[in-house]
Formats: sequence, C-alpha cells, structure tokens
Amino acid sequence: MKKFWIFILLLALIGVLLYYFYPKALDIVTKPSARIVYERQFSETDAVFIRWKQLSEKALNDSLEITLPFVESGLFSSESPSVYGFQFEAKEGEQLFLETFASIDSTQLFMELFRRDTDSLQKFTSIQSNQPGTKSLQQNITENGVYKVIIQPEIKTDAQFQLKIYTQPIYVFPVAEATNKNIQSFWGANRDGGRRSHQGNDIFAPRGTPVLAVTEGRISSTGNRGLGGKQVWLRDGLLGGRSLYYAHLDSIIATTGQRVQVGDTLGLVGNTGNARTTAPHLHFGIYTNRGAIDPLPFIKMQKIPDSTEGFNFRKGKVNSTTATLRTGPATKSEKRIDLQINDTVTIFGKTNDSYHIQIQDSLHGFLSESLLIPFSPN
Repeated sequence: MKKFWIFILLLALIGVLLYYFYPKALDIVTKPSARIVYERQFSETDAVFIRWKQLSEKALNDSLEITLPFVESGLFSSESPSVYGFQFEAKEGEQLFLETFASIDSTQLFMELFRRDTDSLQKFTSIQSNQPGTKSLQQNITENGVYKVIIQPEIKTDAQFQLKIYTQPIYVFPVAEATNKNIQSFWGANRDGGRRSHQGNDIFAPRGTPVLAVTEGRISSTGNRGLGGKQVWLRDGLLGGRSLYYAHLDSIIATTGQRVQVGDTLGLVGNTGNARTTAPHLHFGIYTNRGAIDPLPFIKMQKIPDSTEGFNFRKGKVNSTTATLRTGPATKSEKRIDLQINDTVTIFGKTNDSYHIQIQDSLHGFLSESLLIPFSPN
C-alpha cells in the first residue's frame, strides 16, 4: 500500500512539472508567436478575451490602405480597445520593416504579416508573427503582391505609441556614389524600335566609376561578348538563387570563380558592346530560373520615415460641412462615408496631415486634419 501511494505522489509530481515546464520547454523548439503565448492565460469563455480576438479578426477583413513608407502616432486606450490593420503593396527584392514603440516599455504588442493569395482578392495567408518580447518584424519580400499587417496591444492597454512600416532594398546600390537619380532607363523600355524590351536598369555615371558587388557571392562568368560588351556575372549563392548581370563595363576587375563580398569592385563603368554611342553607364540585370526580373526593387534606395511627435487625443469633432472618410490618408483613396459637421469620432492616431479615426463603433478610415478638431473627453 505504501508503494502505491508513493507511485501516486510521483505521478502527481510529474504532472505538476509537465504543467509548469513542458510548454516552456516545447516553446524552445516550436517558437510560438507572442500572441499564442499571451492567449494561453485566458479562458475561451472570457468575454473580454473573446471581444479582443474578434477585433483582430475584423481588422483582417477590413484593413485600411496605405503606401509605404508609413508612420502613425496615437494612443492605445483601455476604454476603447483598438486593432490596427493596414494593407499595402510590396515587391520582390524589398525587405519589409515593421517597428512599433510604446511609451510604456512593458506594453506587449502583437504583430502579424499576411500575404494575399494570388487566386483570391479576399483570402490572406499569415507568413510571420512577432516573437515574445519583441516589437518589430522583418521580412524579405519574395513575391510581388498585396500584403497586410495587423497590430494589436494587450488587453487593457493605456499608452502612447508609434508605428513605422517601410521597405529597404535587399541589395546595396551597384554603382559607387550613385543614387536613384542616376537610373535613367528602366525595366520594360522599348529597344530596337520596339522589337525587344529592356531587361534591366541603366545607371549612368562617369567613365571609370567603380561597379560594386551588391551582395556576397561568386563570380560565375566574365568576358567581352555580345550586346553587353565587357560584362560580369555574379551568382548570389542562394539555393535556386539569382544571377546578377553587370554590362557595358569599361574594364573588368573581378575574375571567374572569385568569391566576393558586398561592396567589392567588380569593374568600371563604360559603354562597351551595343552602348558605344551612349554615355557611360552600367546595365544591371537580374536573372532567375523564371527568367529576367525587374531589378529596381532590389536596389532602389528607400526613405526610412522619421519619428513623429507623440499624440494623446482620443476624441475629435468634425468642423466642416464637407468631410469625407477615406480608406487611406491620400485624397485619391477610396471614399467610405461622408461625415456631418459636429459629428464626434474616436481618434486612433495621426499620420502626416490626416487623422486615423473610427465611427459607428467599428468603421475605420482617414480624415484630413483640417476637417477635425481633436479634444480630450472629460
């Protein structure tokens, strides 16, 4: 009988240890998102928790439309819980950054990135969520398309916040000391009287300007041949990766088989090949197992948005007889509804010269700041 009770106590002890430590041990392997870890502490019958989840699901189906870069400042309020859903376009070759900041460091924020399925205008697939203890996401964009982010604070949050969504090219610029302004011929431009199209970008610079490795990899080929004249091919080293084409060089510095690092000089800008009658420039192209692709998103320098001042108003009143709520902060954004003068709205945030507001307890949109007077409710 004594052995029986010892056995029962051991089982109970094992059960307690598994209850408290097994999920954490398993998390090391599975790496669940911050949202999944947070939701474990709630009962599925908890009314507040149910409402919190419903807000997230609604944002997925009714996101606002923005263009990048985008920055918004606002106020999380426990009195009117909020979820932020933004839809935008991104291109292969860009790296997406989502950064959030809260005035209270301990505030937990949950972020999830979705991509719209190519065969549906409505269905989105989750591709990444932030990890516990983090307030940012990074994602290399591998497909042109429509993307969506959902940002939600933990339950009962009162804090000022700021969020930034922007992209950067995954490669460095291929011509030393040049910028986007040096790109003067783009993908798809007519060539040979329309008999073919331009499969790259032409970056104009003085003869002899260094041409740079935009990524680490191996030189797969060099030579002086065909339309491209003196040319270098750089393989980026990824499985099923890309071949980067540098053409019309004045001279070649890299050698076939050479391993190179970002920024190494591969050659010098020139106008060899069929560019003999053109000013010196680099023709930069990218080829994959799908053929040639537009290299511009891979190298185009993008602005990182500056931080904005904090914003702590939660209510506002329409001060114009003509006030249109739109799906985005631009005047060309789709119209949602016309508001009436003296209508009171909930303010979720501010971006540039537009307020992000909510009306009718659920409908979100943007309204020009000139049409709204913010105030602090009593």
